[in-house]
Amino acid sequence: METQLARPAFLQSDGPVLLQGAMDMEIRPYVEALQDPVKTVLGDFVFWQGRLGRQRAVLSRTGIGTAAAAAATALGCQVFRPAAILNQGSAGGYGLKARVGDLVIGTSVYNGNAVFTDKEGVRYLDLGRLEHETAAAAVFPAKPPLLEPDAAMTRWLFAGLSAYAGRVSQGVIASSDQWNDDPDLIARREALTGALCEEMEAAAVVMTAARFGVPCGLVRVLSNNNRTGQPFDPAVCGKLAAAVCRLFA
Repeated sequence: METQLARPAFLQSDGPVLLQGAMDMEIRPYVEALQDPVKTVLGDFVFWQGRLGRQRAVLSRTGIGTAAAAAATALGCQVFRPAAILNQGSAGGYGLKARVGDLVIGTSVYNGNAVFTDKEGVRYLDLGRLEHETAAAAVFPAKPPLLEPDAAMTRWLFAGLSAYAGRVSQGVIASSDQWNDDPDLIARREALTGALCEEMEAAAVVMTAARFGVPCGLVRVLSNNNRTGQPFDPAVCGKLAAAVCRLFA
């Protein structure tokens, strides 16, 4: 007999969950599942309000990349006052054992756009520390600093998605406005950072959510693996959506 997952505190508040996907293929399955949808367009950003099962939800098609994701998150937080943000979608796998359709729940994410370069090579920036304009902020590490989504949301996602028909892993997500198709580069990134996959929005969403004080969770489904040559499969977005919707049933 299936037991119902305990609802965490952020799902028991009055605010909705802001559920994000960068592309139409990543958000359309949720729009189709949404009850009593009401569409709102703000500039080029589209939001849908309604219910996913028992949960009030606002769906957001953020657009691709860090700039679009940050802007959509800020708009969503300001206009809809969400209790939590769930940033989900597709990603490219890194590991040799990573398979298309696997899930990655982000325990941390790094901003691959925040780099410092000199004659010694590439190092990484902590943008939050730089804003404080201290001497310590000018120490640039060889490994990227990690941003952490909300720990309670991460635990809830891992517990709720453990029955997914595929491998579910937890770990680091690489996030930047880059699309890497070089197996050697991917292997080096994996060795340096421990990243399980790469995508283009999660770091911006986590940083923006923190500015608004809204807890945020991250989950990605692997849609391809350019290191092992597994081709892109958009159908996996529907598999992830079905699993996430069951969390709100």
